[in-house]
Amino acid sequence: MTDRSLRSRAATLPARALIALAQHLPYRMRLALGSALLRGAVALVPRLRARVENNLRLIFPEMPAGERRRIRRAMADNFGRTFTEILSNPSFHGRGYWIPPEPGPGTEAILHAAREGSGAVLVTGHFGQWEAGRAWMKSSGIACAGVYRPLDEPELNAIYLENLEFGGTPIFPKSRRGVRGIVAHVARGGIVAILTDQFERRGAALDFIGHPAPTALVPAELAFRSKLPLVPIYGIRQLDGLHVQVVVEPPIPHSTVPEMMQAVNDSLAAQVRAHPGQYYWLHRRWVKRFAAPR
Repeated sequence: MTDRSLRSRAATLPARALIALAQHLPYRMRLALGSALLRGAVALVPRLRARVENNLRLIFPEMPAGERRRIRRAMADNFGRTFTEILSNPSFHGRGYWIPPEPGPGTEAILHAAREGSGAVLVTGHFGQWEAGRAWMKSSGIACAGVYRPLDEPELNAIYLENLEFGGTPIFPKSRRGVRGIVAHVARGGIVAILTDQFERRGAALDFIGHPAPTALVPAELAFRSKLPLVPIYGIRQLDGLHVQVVVEPPIPHSTVPEMMQAVNDSLAAQVRAHPGQYYWLHRRWVKRFAAPR
């Protein structure tokens, strides 16, 4: 083992120990621990707190400071619970805490794609419990592939990937190789869910909640070129912190690729405006660097 590998293992030892400890806690206590850790980190680490504050000031410039603090705490609570659920995917699936979506055009499009093996592209964001939709599909006998950004540390990445794969396979890395895999998967009639709200340096400058946000066009391109439904799907956490309502919106009409991706952004923006405490405001979604405060 190289010195670099040893340093990497040592740096991630606390995280690995915490994950191991959490697996032995009762499920609700496990989620409460994840919530407490993220709330503490965002409250105590200036860099994290500033990132949330800058994003909220950019998007909601008239929002009172007290409301920004409330959203910051709610965001940390939701993300702590969500990430803990993802790292405990067998437990999350076993308890069935998601609420199935209402019947409608979007739900029917997914069910039809599964029945006919005709393929579909599902889009969501780092909002609510974004793995709940795949959990609902798996419980309904529908295989849904996913896309993820690999973690730097191999052991942590292996844990993360194993839990994502429990929710449905294949899982494609966010890379050129991954895109080729996704294209082949949907060409074979597969269904894939893609998180669309990360800063894409070479992406199109589309609007997201009133500001330009570099956006990858791949989901709309996949749907447009393969004549597949492009369906927004979300998991909205309920007030008890445990249950998640799966919401499937109607398929986005086919037009041009940029117009379709703008509609994807608009769909997510509406959910964020309705439930701002469930969006992951730690993302550098609009700009990579904020100006230093005066």
